[in-house]
Amino acid sequence: MKKISKIEEPLPLRQYRAANPSGDWEGFREDQQGKSYRAVKKTAVDDQHGLCAYCESSLGSGVERQRIEHFHPKSDRSNPAKNWALDWGNLLAVCMGGSQSAQTDHEQYPTPDNLSCDAYKGHLVNCQRLPVDCEGLLLNPLIMPTANLFRFNKRTGHLEVNEQACSATKYQGENHHHSLAELVSNTIATLNLNCQRLCDARLEVMHDYNRQIKKARETRNTAIHAMLAKRWFSKPWAAFFTTRRYLLGTAAEERLKEWATSS
Repeated sequence: MKKISKIEEPLPLRQYRAANPSGDWEGFREDQQGKSYRAVKKTAVDDQHGLCAYCESSLGSGVERQRIEHFHPKSDRSNPAKNWALDWGNLLAVCMGGSQSAQTDHEQYPTPDNLSCDAYKGHLVNCQRLPVDCEGLLLNPLIMPTANLFRFNKRTGHLEVNEQACSATKYQGENHHHSLAELVSNTIATLNLNCQRLCDARLEVMHDYNRQIKKARETRNTAIHAMLAKRWFSKPWAAFFTTRRYLLGTAAEERLKEWATSS
């Protein structure tokens, strides 16, 4: 999971909210026969460099591979002045979390064990193992720091807690746990980011990286890390940002600083 910096609110959402201050998400989705919704989703996907806000898989361009997630429950009407359903700062573009994979994929990666992201979060809510309002129980990618709070296990493909980064980082969001490290750990569990489906995909990224590094050594290409950083962290970004960031180390951090300066 990486930090997401929202760009300017899309005009269709702003106009709909102005005309329907108490409107709900379902009403917005039907606005102009879905044209407004599609425009907002496209902006959210572009805003996130084409990656799911949670697992960082590629969202592609097909509508069947992406949807909008409300980080704070859109049903919350406790504050009359706040409509969470139509709040641009509450919207995330996410993948389908394995919920609509082909049957062959479900045979290889059975559900619900291989659901992820908001699909798995929804599963936990339905099983009453997680409250609907889970803000403070997992990282908010709209608030999280730019530091890499995760480590990548090259043997298993798992995401793990970067204890050192967590200890040195101040998180500005809500945290109902005793520490940032515990919040990161619970985020991994709540979104099921270490399901076998995602671990296998991250391991494939590492295997491809190893092949390219081996080839670079054979050709004495000493600039390979900088080249990969530039290739991976340019719009749209390559899938599994955190894995690639961990593999490239210093080269990734230098490229990300360059990106932040130029953006």
